[in-house]
Amino acid sequence: MIGARLIIALLAMALAHTACAPKLQSRIDDQPAHLLNQSTNPEPKTKKPVRMNGRGDVSSISLEEMFAHQGSGNALIFDARPAYLFHLGHIPGAESLPKSDCENSIAKMDERLKSAVATGKPIIVYCSGLLCPDARTVAMHISGYGHPAKIFSGGYDAWKKAGLPTD
Repeated sequence: MIGARLIIALLAMALAHTACAPKLQSRIDDQPAHLLNQSTNPEPKTKKPVRMNGRGDVSSISLEEMFAHQGSGNALIFDARPAYLFHLGHIPGAESLPKSDCENSIAKMDERLKSAVATGKPIIVYCSGLLCPDARTVAMHISGYGHPAKIFSGGYDAWKKAGLPTD
């Protein structure tokens, strides 16, 4: 029984690491000639732009500050990891806000974010750990809507390592 739990935990950690790894993009120069589009004016791929009605500040917080905010219940806490990792375990009171669909989700909760900022509630984002860029990505999207965001850079790994409660 313990062996199965260990295997599941190791698989979850491996998936977390690969889910948070930055995606490598190849350059056109690196492509073999037969794979290149023969068009003389290839259309560049563009991403949907972040709504820019003013930048909010993005800062980081320590484990102690995160614990204080989480314990008081006076913060909006978002888990930027993929949803399946959120369901395997997360910081109590956190809501799932995966990087993969954060732009649409943030747009839908804009009024809620404005209300939190107006009442002095910090908006905190975390992901797996120090090597995971997802929390920063989500925080930057939130700041693109004009809301300040804090990044708990130690993430879920630091929270668990400190022996703090999880859901």
